[in-house]
Amino acid sequence: MVTARKLATVAWHLLQNNQPYGYALPRPTQAKLARLRVRATGQKRKSGCPKGHKATSNSPDGGRTRTLKALPQLYQAEGLPPMQVPKPAEQRAMAAMGLTEFVSALGKPQVIQRTTNSHKKQ
Repeated sequence: MVTARKLATVAWHLLQNNQPYGYALPRPTQAKLARLRVRATGQKRKSGCPKGHKATSNSPDGGRTRTLKALPQLYQAEGLPPMQVPKPAEQRAMAAMGLTEFVSALGKPQVIQRTTNSHKKQ
């Protein structure tokens, strides 16, 4: 019961201040917002390299990679309000829980290795 009340309080504050959630993981958030956009507007975004350009790798070994947008850029691309700087009390709580590095990583683009699916090559 206490957890439900805390979640309701967080949701109320986000709605009241017109803020997106600042600690969401970028990859699932991007997928959810894309599905929502397609359902609401029918508009899909083009991805990949423009025609006539060769894809280049961000990996030092030249492997297949994917660059994930940072959370603030993701929210901006989807037309959501900008994220606000955490208040000092929130920053102290993050430091006490050891989450400062995690939160700072959300604000930076991430390059992840792509894996090949052997069953699709057949």
